[in-house]
Amino acid sequence: MKDDSNELTTYFTTDLWLASFLLTVGCELTKTSQTPTNPNRLIFHFRKQENIERLVANYLNGEGLAPARALFENCRALRAIAFNQNNN
Repeated sequence: MKDDSNELTTYFTTDLWLASFLLTVGCELTKTSQTPTNPNRLIFHFRKQENIERLVANYLNGEGLAPARALFENCRALRAIAFNQNNN
């Protein structure tokens, strides 16, 4: 998902596992925010880098590779962020 208001510098997604994958392969998470239509859903914002679209395509095609333990730990960390943001 692209952020139209800041398309040149930000890539964002609401997909927890995609966000975990991007974080695991070295993309920088810049912020999180709640979706306007569902405050229980979180948007993960990443600094857009040269290869982020390719990384996303590889993930969606099942070709993205990431260390399993790091992927799991990043997923747990992002879930904790989501849980804490929803309880505030």
